[in-house]
Amino acid sequence: MPRFVELSHQIVPGMKTYPGLPEPEVDVVVDYESSRERYQGQAEFYIASLHLCGNTGTYVDAPRHRYRDGTDLAGLTLERLADLAIVIVDATAAGRAIGEAAFQDLRLDGRAVLVRTDFSERWGTPAYFTDNPYLTAEACDVLVSNGAAFVGIDSLNIDHTGDPARPAHTRLLRAGIPIGEHLTNLKAVPAEGARLHAVPIAWVGGASFPVRAYAILS
Repeated sequence: MPRFVELSHQIVPGMKTYPGLPEPEVDVVVDYESSRERYQGQAEFYIASLHLCGNTGTYVDAPRHRYRDGTDLAGLTLERLADLAIVIVDATAAGRAIGEAAFQDLRLDGRAVLVRTDFSERWGTPAYFTDNPYLTAEACDVLVSNGAAFVGIDSLNIDHTGDPARPAHTRLLRAGIPIGEHLTNLKAVPAEGARLHAVPIAWVGGASFPVRAYAILS
C-alpha cells in the first residue's frame, strides 16, 4: 500500500506566513447550537468562512503572481500539479544561495523538483523570517532549460527577499512552471520514487493559493 507524507503546514487563525501579509481569520456562519432549530433538533452543523491571503501557509504560485497576462490558478493544467514524479534536491549543506551545481546530473524533465533546506524547522518562530535559503537565477535557468514541471522549496521564499528583482519567480513563472513555497517535511521523502500532489482551487484570476501538498511513497 502507498504511504502518504504530509508536505503542508497547517493553517491556524492568526498565523503569520510572511511579514506584512494579512493573517487568516475565521467567521462562524452557523454553529452547532443555532443550527439545531433549523433541523428540528434532528441534526446539527457547523459552517464557517475562512478569510485568508492567497499567500498563506503552504501555497502554489501561478504565473499570474508575477505577470499580468500570466496563467492564473484555474488555467494551470493538472499535469503540472498532480501525480508528478518527485526529485528531492538535498540543499541542506548548500548555504543560503542555492546555485546551479545543486541540480547538475539530475533528471528534471517533467518532474516536481523539491528543494530541501530544512528551513521549515524554523516555522512558527521569528527565525523563519530571516536569512532564508533561496535559488539563484542561474539555478532557475537550469531548471527551466531541463524542463522541470514544478519547483518547490521548504523556505520562506524561493527568492532572496532582499532582491526586488525576484529572479527565481521571474524565470520560473515566465516559463510556466508553478512554484510551491513553505513546504515542510521534505526529509521524509526519498530522493526519487515518490509522487507529488499539490493542487490549489481553480480560482479564475487567482495568482496564489494554499494547497494540501503531499507525497505518495510506493
